[in-house]
Amino acid sequence: MSGEELQQRITNVIQAYRDEIDRTRREINEVESLLRQNMAEVDRLAMRETSIANRVRDLDVNLDRYEKTDIKTFFSTLIEVQMRLQTMRAQVEQLQARREALRNRQSLLSDVVELLEQAASELARSAKIADLPFDPQTMVANIIQSQESERLRISLQMHDGPAQAMSNLVLRAEICQRLLDRDLDQARAELVALKTAVNNTLQETRKFIFDLRPMTLDDLGLVPTLRRYVAQIAEKHKIDVNLMVQNLDQRLPGHYEVTIFRFIQEAMNNVVRHSGATQARVMLENSDNDNVLHILIEDNGSGFAVKEAIGGAGTRKNMGLANMRQQIEVLLQGEFGIESSIGRGTRVAATVPLP
Repeated sequence: MSGEELQQRITNVIQAYRDEIDRTRREINEVESLLRQNMAEVDRLAMRETSIANRVRDLDVNLDRYEKTDIKTFFSTLIEVQMRLQTMRAQVEQLQARREALRNRQSLLSDVVELLEQAASELARSAKIADLPFDPQTMVANIIQSQESERLRISLQMHDGPAQAMSNLVLRAEICQRLLDRDLDQARAELVALKTAVNNTLQETRKFIFDLRPMTLDDLGLVPTLRRYVAQIAEKHKIDVNLMVQNLDQRLPGHYEVTIFRFIQEAMNNVVRHSGATQARVMLENSDNDNVLHILIEDNGSGFAVKEAIGGAGTRKNMGLANMRQQIEVLLQGEFGIESSIGRGTRVAATVPLP
């Protein structure tokens, strides 16, 4: 393939990603329109709930002034409005989560376009393809493969997390619906439990959104985001995680911060899922001498046979290791290494040349 052909291929890939960004932007606009409609409905239902609740309170004070059928109608209407309000609020939360996921996707696609444009610029300045330190065609393929691996990881997390939780909420709502005509007190108790379950699902969904694309990464940068992330890992999984950062006071370019965070996130996911570790250490050190960022993640877990894990094509651990290698070696042009053995923990290291 000639240099001009390769340049054209990269240009075509960039245009395809830009088209995808445009489609994502349109979908964000559609979600925001639905979100505004649902929020208006939530406001309307909330006002109606307040009005009915006031009448119910009057009923409690002046019970002898109401017929039995009126009392039943009031409570049935209140429960119906509350359930509808709860459903609409859940839909609002889902739409907000969808909007954030789409915004994250749009940002990630923009980062890929930026990276490809940099590669195209370097190619244009080079006199000969052979003089390049890497194969641009392979780089494009690896970027696409890395993105597909990330989509697979997200789909698996969605299936095991929010999707499963939402299914459980639907079942509990159906139970409440059946109890309304048979046992009003039990139905109220189930509604209270359902409200608690909805709140727990909301908190888990917010954590899932943070894992997808922490907003603090754009607002505050890599280091504050990592501090919050390791604190969540320590609290949720009861692992003593020590984060050490040296000589990294400045912000890095956006695609650097995203890729480094994803790399550390994948390494910590392996610690949580596979190692059984009680302690872990995450270290980032900027070497002023050669302007290189050194990254280290190590744990005291059970360890594993590295060669067998790398050779296990198609396994989650293999995909995770391959994704980490691509993040460092392909996206950031750095070096990646991993050391582990059974019973002796794991040590993941990377060096990344800084711009």
